This record gives sequence, C-alpha cells and structure tokens, in this order.
Amino acid sequence: MSFDIKAIYHHAKDILFSIVNREFLIFCFFLILSSGFWLSMTLDETYEREFSVPVSLVNIPDNVILNTELDDTLSFTLSDKGFAMIGYMHGKRLHPVTVDFHTYANRTKGKGVIPVTDVQNMVSRMLLSSTRIVSISPDRMEYSFSYATSKMMPVNLMANVTTAKNRYLLATIITPDSVKVYADKSMLRSTSGIPTEEIDVTELKDSAELVVPLKHASGVKCIPDTVRVVLKADAIVERSVDVPIRTINVPKGKSVSLLPDHIKVSYTIGAAVADRVKAEQFRVAVNYNDIVARPTEPCKLLIIGSPQQAGNVRLDDVKVTYLLEQKP
Repeated sequence: MSFDIKAIYHHAKDILFSIVNREFLIFCFFLILSSGFWLSMTLDETYEREFSVPVSLVNIPDNVILNTELDDTLSFTLSDKGFAMIGYMHGKRLHPVTVDFHTYANRTKGKGVIPVTDVQNMVSRMLLSSTRIVSISPDRMEYSFSYATSKMMPVNLMANVTTAKNRYLLATIITPDSVKVYADKSMLRSTSGIPTEEIDVTELKDSAELVVPLKHASGVKCIPDTVRVVLKADAIVERSVDVPIRTINVPKGKSVSLLPDHIKVSYTIGAAVADRVKAEQFRVAVNYNDIVARPTEPCKLLIIGSPQQAGNVRLDDVKVTYLLEQKP
C-alpha cells in the first residue's frame, strides 16, 4: 500500500510540473497579479456618488402638533477615492440623523429652521477627513408646529370579528382604553372618542393579540398613538337545569295545580362562565289568563326570565296539564 501511494504522488508531481502545466500556473499567477494592480489603480481613482440617510425629529413635547413634518430623508453627493466609497457603501459609517426639536424650535414663530451649515456638520461627522461633500439636498430643513390643549378620550375599536364553529367572542380588552388627545379646543369639543384603524379577524378559535394604530384627523395627536387589543374566544357548550313552574296572574281565591310542576330547561353558554349559572336564574311560568282563554287546551309554558349569559334557551315540553281549584 505504501509503494502505491508513493507512486501516485510522484506521478501527480510529474504531471503538475510538466512544461504545459508549469506555463499555465505562471499564466494564472500573472493574471492574478495584474488584476490586483488594476483593482488597486481603479480604487485609487476619485469618484462621486450619491447617498441617502433617514432623518427624524426627536424629543417633541406631547403638547406640540407638527403642522409640517421635517424632511425624512437627507440626500448628499460625496467625492473620494474608491476605497472610501466602498466603506460608505458597505460599512456602517452612514447612520440615521436625529434632530432635537428644542435645539431649533422658535416658540414665538412656531417654526424650526436647521441652517445649511448645521446640515453639513451633521453629515461631516459621519465622513472620513479625505471625503468632500459635493452637494446636499435639502440644503436646509424646516418644520412648523403649534401648541395644543389636551383631553382624555375613550378608544373606539373598529373591528370585524368572526369566530370559528361552536365558538363565540368572550371578551375584548383594549389597553389603554383611553388616550390623551391633543388638538385645538374646537376639535376637542366636537370629538367624543378616538377610533382605531379597522381590523378584520376571521375564524377566531382561542385568542388574538394585536397592536392597532389609532385613526385621527390631521392636526390631532394621540398619546399613545397605538393600543393593544386582546380578543378572547370561548367554546359554546350545551347545559340543562330542572326548573320549577310557577303561576302568574292567578286571581284571589283561585289556585292552579300543575302536572308536572318542574320542567327541564336547555340552553347554550360559554364554557368559561357555565359554572356561574344556577337553576334559580331561570323562571318558567303558566299564565292564568291563557288557561281561562283556552280552557280545552293544555296550558302553555312561558320563559319569563333567564341569565344574560345563556343563549338558545328552550323547554323540553311547552305544555302541561292543570287543575283549577277554588280556595275555601
């Protein structure tokens, strides 16, 4: 085995360093060398390129309404050698610019102006000393604002919710359920609540949690401007209870005996609240006036009371027999 490996090694060595292959390796070496020189000379040349960074206004007081927004993008053209340009294109030197509201806000005029020199300084702080700024757009940035009064207002959820089969919407929780609204006095007087953006939830089975933006008119500011909405679904279950039958509108001196005197009441209810419902919350009755009006027929049973949580309340039998008696 040792002899075979050595033989293969020497054979491969002979092929590799044959005249043809040696010339190919030399060709590859000079190709790589020349490509390196070309790349070095290319990157050593000076280029101009346009870059963009996002701009945001920060530390805005809650009672300030922006009438015109600050430009959200700063575009500038830079000039430098190719090595620097690659750094700007693929590095992390160019980062978003933040402008402090208080630094440039003129409270008397309701206006903030960032002069061109400050705009250039913002960009220059991100650049290499060798880089030259050719142009900046916009060359200055402005924003206008006004001060507003505030009022706490309820949040109105705008939602279309459907549940899966044999489920129902148990609860809708909005956090916070009220927000502070800033606007002029006339708008505050004419507004009673702040709606959310409309949401659609279909086939809800258990629960869903959403962050929903508030929807408001121009010139209105909400703190916060989003709310957390939790939608909870519950299973619908079938239940039944045995309820005594009472009589109503029986005149003095009369009595009514019923057979049977209890009836089974069936209903549907959410599983989460099923144990809270008791038989005493259901009321089933026979109306004496119905008996007198139809003396030849069995008296009809009426459901005259049931808990709010119960749905599809129904009786196993809607008629019973009766016996009218005169009290002594």
